[in-house]
Amino acid sequence: MKGLMKWPLIIAAIMTVLRVLVERAGVPDTVSNWFSVVALHLLIVPLYFAFRIANSNIPRPYLTHLKLTFLFVVLARAMILPTYWLAYIYQWPQGRFGQLLGPEVTPFVGYISVPFMTALQWIVVSTVFGGAVGLIVIALWRQFVRKPTADSVGVR
Repeated sequence: MKGLMKWPLIIAAIMTVLRVLVERAGVPDTVSNWFSVVALHLLIVPLYFAFRIANSNIPRPYLTHLKLTFLFVVLARAMILPTYWLAYIYQWPQGRFGQLLGPEVTPFVGYISVPFMTALQWIVVSTVFGGAVGLIVIALWRQFVRKPTADSVGVR
């Protein structure tokens, strides 16, 4: 399972940069939403982890999936934090930064409160939802799809 997170994290970084570039270019939100890291950490990457884990013989697959999902979400949200800080500094008008607009928004709100509360909310939601979906996929895949190997049937 070594290196399982390398490509998902690279893709998340690319998506983060592309989303900012597309938004700053003035593309409508309906288009810029296609470059969503939320879709990655909420569903796509947990499913990727689930299929990779379901086809392996690692011990404690469910705990491994939950750990990987949580770690990925935390790292992906950490990549997004600087976009919130830049949005506060430069007063970007995109809807996802609406709470950061205006002269009455304090630096605490702009740098700490909104970015970290948003990250915390997504970390909890994605870990619970992505984790649950992944656990279901692992259970079903191991039960109905995966062919038994000598290791999984106890033959030595």
